[in-house]
Amino acid sequence: MTDSRSVVTAGFDAMPAHVAILDEMGEIVYTNRAWDAFGDEQGLSDAAGGVGTNYLTVCEGSNANEAAETERGIRAVANGDREEFSLEYPCHTPECKRWFMMQATPYDHAGERFVLVMHVDITERRRLEQRTQAQAERMERFARLLSHDLRNPLSVALAEVHTLERDDDIDLRSDDGDRSSLRSSLERMESITDDVLALVTIDEVAEAERAAIPLERAVEDAWAHVHTESSTVEVVGTVAIRANESLVSHLFENLFRNAIEHAGDDVTVEVGPLEHSRTDADDTAFTGFYVEDDGPGIPPDRRERVFESGYSAACSEPGAGATMGGSGLGLAIVREVADAHGWSVSVTTGEDGGARFEIQGVSMLEQSS
Repeated sequence: MTDSRSVVTAGFDAMPAHVAILDEMGEIVYTNRAWDAFGDEQGLSDAAGGVGTNYLTVCEGSNANEAAETERGIRAVANGDREEFSLEYPCHTPECKRWFMMQATPYDHAGERFVLVMHVDITERRRLEQRTQAQAERMERFARLLSHDLRNPLSVALAEVHTLERDDDIDLRSDDGDRSSLRSSLERMESITDDVLALVTIDEVAEAERAAIPLERAVEDAWAHVHTESSTVEVVGTVAIRANESLVSHLFENLFRNAIEHAGDDVTVEVGPLEHSRTDADDTAFTGFYVEDDGPGIPPDRRERVFESGYSAACSEPGAGATMGGSGLGLAIVREVADAHGWSVSVTTGEDGGARFEIQGVSMLEQSS
């Protein structure tokens, strides 16, 4: 018959985490193989962490920054003042940098109090966090470059193009009589600059940063910033949404641009609240809003991918839901804005076969007409 004690011991020894069990006074009564191996690797004597050593006393005598906090945390767990304690700390050597998370969990056995102390190697997670932070900082620097060093020359170049277009002796129009390719290229560069800047500066929206915004006003303000040609927009219903006004404008602008750029200059866009029938009453509750166009729509197998950064720029076939001539970041910005508010966004087929974007989880307020 298998000895249950040996099974438990073998299980602890198989764990990659460094495990020790302390009694109520902080004395180590058990260590697993990983704990002992780590002590040997660090050149520590049994008096610094072996069975019979008072771990709290060792912490008190340590010069490490986290030692005092560790001692207080474990003592509070042993005394029943805390249900658990955890702490992340560095454990670097001249050869490498490592980080660990220490967790202390109390339990009772045979009328006695014990504390299970476990040190888990979190080096890979911390390195990933550092790489992510470094990438975010590079993106912020890039955003500042776009904001200051590129936007001003672009504005000057666009102003020069407008001046040239008014000159009767100069014809910048393309062969089909449309706007000049120079102006279109500059406007596309400006759009990419604005989109990248918006994408890297979107952050979580606190409740204090939200206000009640009439849906109609939000739509009209965003529509005014979009080159619409003969396109039209209609707002259905009289509701307000709680949102950050600047960010929600980015959301609507990019949805409108997406509709125009993949459906054409004469697209019709409709915006309205999403209704959900309440189970305990006859009235309805608004759960969000939709933006729907009468264009070719987005095939089901592409509906999730359209929210990826750069997807539109890499996808050029008409009717694919791609942002034709856009930055490829528009719908990624839509998702980022939704995520920042705690909303969800999805795309489906509208009544006329076009693309219908539904933004759910929005705090809505009904207004009197």
